[in-house]
Amino acid sequence: MAKQLPESSSGGETSGESILGSAISPAMPFSVLVSKEALGVAKVVAAMIGLSIILLLGVLDWDDCLSEILAWDTLAWFVVLEWAWPASMAASSVYFLYILSTEFTGASCSYCLLSALLSFSLFFITQKDFRLQQIQKVVGLQLFIVSLVVLALNSSCSSSQPMPSNLAEIKLPYFTTEITSPSSPFALSLAKHLQSIGVKMYGAFWCSHYLEQKQMFGSEVAKLLNYFECFPDGYKKGTKILKACADGGIEGFPTWVINGQVLSGEQELSDLAQASGFDVK
Repeated sequence: MAKQLPESSSGGETSGESILGSAISPAMPFSVLVSKEALGVAKVVAAMIGLSIILLLGVLDWDDCLSEILAWDTLAWFVVLEWAWPASMAASSVYFLYILSTEFTGASCSYCLLSALLSFSLFFITQKDFRLQQIQKVVGLQLFIVSLVVLALNSSCSSSQPMPSNLAEIKLPYFTTEITSPSSPFALSLAKHLQSIGVKMYGAFWCSHYLEQKQMFGSEVAKLLNYFECFPDGYKKGTKILKACADGGIEGFPTWVINGQVLSGEQELSDLAQASGFDVK
């Protein structure tokens, strides 16, 4: 059972909002995990894939290669791979920028703008190799592909769950997570040693790293740890981290205090043994 540190009635408590985002449990709702940065990451990944394909097309001699391997018109392959693809990338950029400006008002994304610039540059560069008559033959295909891209993105966005605009809107009731891994003899001996010398472990119930740390010890041993929960009443807007945790310099989870030494983050059992002077023999 988690021990609650006594909360001082004096001021000086710090808000938990700054460290809430440092470690979020995978078991949390998907809507909590989505942020403004997620849109940028998704766009960068899509842009990397698209630009990589364009780069590959530039290196390979598709006019000769495809004509020898496949009995399809070279122009058709050129249209699909070097014309329709940049067009779909440009359409995706427009859509992502639209979402950025409407759903995340005031947010900035410099790499999104750079990706859009590169996508449109590639699109316009490919147009110079086409004559007007050729463009008229394939413009229907291009518009069809662009329409599919926009429709797919719009359907994906419409079916997604509404998400909070920032961490301040998140409400997390306190919950416990069952430790399922078995305990090794070494973990049992180490936990008893840590308990005997007064080692303290600070954590937060939502933190995946804290949970992984307890999984290292196993279900039989985790309850022996001298553990202190910094958010015993859950988290919502305005929740303060316990003053005892703030006074201890807790900036991440888990945090170990061993003989006055502060170890932040998930630690290997061997590192805990060494820091605490436990004989591993």
